[in-house]
Parts: sequence; structure tokens; C-alpha cells
Amino acid sequence: MIPSWVKNNAKWWSKGEIGDSDFVQGIQYMIQQGIMKMPKTNPQSGVSHQIPSWVKNDAGWWASGVISDNEFVAGIQFLINANIIQIGAGQEMQILSDDFKNNGTIPSQYTCDGDNISPPLEITGVPQNAKSLALIVYDPDAPKGNFTHWLVWNISPQKSKFVKGESLDFPQGQNDFDTNEYKGPCPPSGTHRYFFDLFALDLMLDIDQSSKKQDLEAAMSGHIIEQAILVGNYTRL
Repeated sequence: MIPSWVKNNAKWWSKGEIGDSDFVQGIQYMIQQGIMKMPKTNPQSGVSHQIPSWVKNDAGWWASGVISDNEFVAGIQFLINANIIQIGAGQEMQILSDDFKNNGTIPSQYTCDGDNISPPLEITGVPQNAKSLALIVYDPDAPKGNFTHWLVWNISPQKSKFVKGESLDFPQGQNDFDTNEYKGPCPPSGTHRYFFDLFALDLMLDIDQSSKKQDLEAAMSGHIIEQAILVGNYTRL
């Protein structure tokens, strides 16, 4: 069964409240976790990576109960066939943490209730042709939509681990706390999900540290080789 939060994402996307990349990342996560089942297909080559407007209409109708799950999934299948969503993304490359499992609870020391330091992370399966890695950490459940907690890019493809609270030499962008560093979960109420979204890229990025999430995503567009996602949950103490 498709979780209700996916319908919220579909509704926000259909209204233009979140961007295409945010919607696609949510769908990719569902496919990678086996929540949304998709038959294997042979993606087309040489196609546009722009999402057609009718898919956005379908998402809004599905969120409102006008069309069924199967009809919505058919639209997503089109995105896979058109190579807009890559069903294989993230199945080779992985991002993990020794301190919390995927979909598990993030320990408080990595949040505003604790030391507010970055958690340990492990990266495996980076494609051999990757020139750099980028990491976006964000909260899709924030009251006003996606809230960015950490942006890092031009990470060496040979980087296999981040120790907790590691001081980084890689460029870091501006998060939604208006700082250029990791800031941990601090949800105002309820349980929020925190996506650690890792990208393998075919180039080094030429953007400065005033860049925000949308700037990083624009710079990565068309250069993503593979993607992996780790999700942690947190509720304030």
C-alpha cells in the first residue's frame, strides 16, 4: 500500500509547492524501498527529462481521489520508461549509518536536542566513472515544505566514510538555518523524516558556498549517474 505522505507530496507537486526533483526523489525512494512495485522495463534513450504536464495533473487527481492507485502508477511507469525516473538508481550505490537504520530513529546527539553534530555515514558502491559526490539532507515534512539541513558537494568518489561530527574540507552550501554546516533535526511537532540524499555525478561542480538546495540541484541536472537515499526519523524529546 502506498503511504499517505506520498499523496501529500503529489498534491504539493501538482500545485507547484514543491519542485520536480523533490517529487521524483520521493518516488525513487518508494521504488528503492520496494513500497511501490514497478515491472522491469527498458528505458528509452535520447528522451527529454522534463516531466509532462499531464503527469502532474494525474498526481493532483490521484491525491484528491479522482483516479486510482493503478492509474497513478501508470503515470509513474511512463516516467521510468522515458528515463526521467531511473528505477535502478540507488540499487548499487548505498549510503548507510552505523548509528541508525534506514527508516529508523536518529539518535538525539545528532539533533538540536543533543550535540547537533553530523552522524557517521558510510558510502559503498560508488560508480567507477563518478567524478564527484554530492549530499543533500532535508526534511520533507516541515510545515512549509522541504527544509534543508545540509548541503555538501565535490566530495571525492573515494570518500567511503564520514565520522560523526567530521570537519569537512568539501564545499558546503547554505542550509535553511542560513549557515554553511550541518544542522540536525529539530521538528516543531510530531515525527519528521530526514532524507540523506547522495548523488554520484559525472563532473565537479562550479558553484559557490552561497548556493542553496535549488542551486545545487540545478547544477547537478543532467549529470547524475546514480543516487542513494538513507532516511531517518526524529521526534522532539
